[in-house]
Amino acid sequence: MNDLAETENRAWLGRVTCGWKKPGLPLEDVLRYWRDVHSPAIARRPGIWEYRHFQFSAVDGSDFASVAGVAFDCPAVEQLMWTSDVRYAGPDELAAFGADPDPATRAHLLGDIDLIVDQSTTYRVVAELGHTFVDKSGDPAPQGAPKAHTVSLFLRRRSEEAPFRGWLTALAADWAADPAVIRLRLSLFEAPDMEAERASGYPIKTHPVERQYQAWIDITAADAAALTRLVDAVDLAAHVTALHAYPVRAIYTSNRDGRPTFVGLRGFPAYAALTAISGYNQAHPLLLEWMYGDVARGVTLAPVAA
Repeated sequence: MNDLAETENRAWLGRVTCGWKKPGLPLEDVLRYWRDVHSPAIARRPGIWEYRHFQFSAVDGSDFASVAGVAFDCPAVEQLMWTSDVRYAGPDELAAFGADPDPATRAHLLGDIDLIVDQSTTYRVVAELGHTFVDKSGDPAPQGAPKAHTVSLFLRRRSEEAPFRGWLTALAADWAADPAVIRLRLSLFEAPDMEAERASGYPIKTHPVERQYQAWIDITAADAAALTRLVDAVDLAAHVTALHAYPVRAIYTSNRDGRPTFVGLRGFPAYAALTAISGYNQAHPLLLEWMYGDVARGVTLAPVAA
């Protein structure tokens, strides 16, 4: 296991939130709002080990060989539009996250859910149920369009929970050893806990049970053909009723290694403008701390001007 994977695997708990926008709101507006308004606000909350936001294109399983009883297609009105993967290093960090900001302020922050979300399901991924098997990307905090073929595979199980999880964990380890696989993280979901979400102040807008997933594979391969080869070689029918392949159009990392990223502080448009003309003076730690205070301590974006 390399350093990038080891850093991710220090997390104790993940909360994976899968969302769908309200009807009538333009998708591009919603995705921009989530990226540039909601995510930077979340990134300032204490206790986050890592926070990645994924934006998806339409499900595409057309390259996979058909398997009796396994669905690779998904009606457009049921497809996910984004996933937010927020991870915490331990129980104390989760408690710190839940305590800040105060309830009145948090109500304004979580008002975003009522503003833009039609349906949203949060899955807990506890301890070893979330594991990054390999990450050879060389990029600890990806921002924007992936540089290689990146797909989110969401699965619905046929077999019972224990054999499904055991089979999928072994499969992920096998795939991770393939030379064509650049990155692979497996998240095995607990069933959504609506009472816990309600107690945290989140509006309950979960997907119907039949549309919920039980696992997610975040995979980057050398190309589409490599991923097709891997999927087609697997006997899915015994364990899976649906495998939905969501091409990842963009990833935004707002927190990494226990602190916000530059994007988490200033938003992606500032990051894109800065990197386009190498305005790294605006990324200097002294300037970021002056602008944002203690939350910016330790945030860097190389290369940084002296």
